[in-house]
Amino acid sequence: MTMSLLDQSPISMSITADTESERKHLPAANSLNNKLLLADAGYISREYFADVTKAKGSYLVRGSQNLNPKVQAAYRQDGREMPKLLGKKLKDIDRRSCRAEVLDLDVSSGKYKYRLIRRWFAEEKRFCIWMTNLPRERWPAEKVMALYRCRWQIELLFKELKSHNRLKAFATRQKAIAEGLIWASLLALLVKRRLALTLIGSAELSMLKIAKNSALWLMPILASIIHGAWQEITEKLEWAMVYLSKNGKKSRQRKSKQNNTLDGIINSLAA
Repeated sequence: MTMSLLDQSPISMSITADTESERKHLPAANSLNNKLLLADAGYISREYFADVTKAKGSYLVRGSQNLNPKVQAAYRQDGREMPKLLGKKLKDIDRRSCRAEVLDLDVSSGKYKYRLIRRWFAEEKRFCIWMTNLPRERWPAEKVMALYRCRWQIELLFKELKSHNRLKAFATRQKAIAEGLIWASLLALLVKRRLALTLIGSAELSMLKIAKNSALWLMPILASIIHGAWQEITEKLEWAMVYLSKNGKKSRQRKSKQNNTLDGIINSLAA
């Protein structure tokens, strides 16, 4: 699935077997001009990333733990160069040889060159890696790592599909039934989001709240449509608008948690 962060809505989705490669379903590289792709480690393709760069698009992808490129340039989080790391393989740079918590590197894997950011999480005793072509001058490592947290929105969307749109596990040998129920769940989500966003606007709405309470505000509208009660629809829409304006808005976050929300991350990046 490809989702627009700004529109808070899916753009495209494909249904395939579990064994099929996720990389086959990446958006066409030439469609990403002046756009940013956020993806997890299942979508790593250096050839594809090179095509995205050629199309003047941007990517930020979680790196897998088996990555082992060669370091061409190395910087600490504060921008200080680390010449002793030049020419080393990524896996040769451990906590003993380098104590920097964050490394901002230019690396090469064969003919492909890209930027790689690695961070050490002490509590979990592991490294986390990101691959990107975002320019270092405009996007320091701290901003890149914060930006990647926006990808969590698609995980929340899948959670919404499962919890509030009946995307449940079921047993069937009929492909059409399985695909039909999946598309029905997605359609239900799209109807809820599009109608609520049209009534209220995206800046204030909590997608989780409108999904959890859809039986209260959406069902009366659908009932009027099903029964052909066209004169009641305007009344039901107005009631839904009032209800959502009171009960569907985002909760105010404590200052300590504001930067963990999508709005907080975007606002901090724009500052």
